[in-house]
Amino acid sequence: MIPALMASSSLVLLTGLIVPFCTGMVWILYKYRFWKMDTLVVDVKTQQALRRYVLFESVHGKPDSVLLTFKEYAKQDRQIKGLLFTAEQDIFLADVVKKYNPLTAVALGTQCGYSAIQLLTLLPCNGKLYAVEHDENMAESAEEMILVSGFKNQQFSMLFQHPIDAIHALSNHINENKVDLVLMDHQPDQYLQALQVLEEVGVLHQGTLILANNIEQSAAKEFMDHLQSHLYFEIISSCQGLIAIQCTKTRVFNYND
Repeated sequence: MIPALMASSSLVLLTGLIVPFCTGMVWILYKYRFWKMDTLVVDVKTQQALRRYVLFESVHGKPDSVLLTFKEYAKQDRQIKGLLFTAEQDIFLADVVKKYNPLTAVALGTQCGYSAIQLLTLLPCNGKLYAVEHDENMAESAEEMILVSGFKNQQFSMLFQHPIDAIHALSNHINENKVDLVLMDHQPDQYLQALQVLEEVGVLHQGTLILANNIEQSAAKEFMDHLQSHLYFEIISSCQGLIAIQCTKTRVFNYND
């Protein structure tokens, strides 16, 4: 009788330990799964702190100074650091963009404005950047940072929209409905859908350069599998999770087939 009671007590105690433990682990796994997606959303307080820092510490009208100020601020803020390219990615981006010499570019996921400013420094004087950012506060801050860097309104347009909605709207903004470069720096789990919609609306052409960031994340696996099995795109090169892809065909695909 006593051993049975002891076994019963042990089972109750063990259940009392395992259930909370398992519940805690499930919660941790859930948070970890979506943590990468949430890193692209920076709280308003951090955005305003970055904005003030750039306004006071950078040389206005000098893109290199503004970009350097971003880097300096990122040393003390991990959220902002997570949004910026590494030094190696900066060089990779500059080299590949200069090689393909795009005229019209689209940035899906402008965030704090760092990558948009980089692209604008690489585009020709008559080039145009369409910067897309879904978060209104970040979009307003990014637009100010671009203007502080010395770029004019005719050189870029801010689209305060979800990336998919913005792609649908591109045909109303872009001459001849074509883009030469697309930077995907929004949520990696949306890359595949964005690529498909870009094709469906017909804004890609043979030779369009696509840059996709954070492709090492599990959320980008479906996108990468699609690229590697698709004859219409060629992965050219990569650097620390940033890959360069070239569109090799101009046909619009029917994904329902």
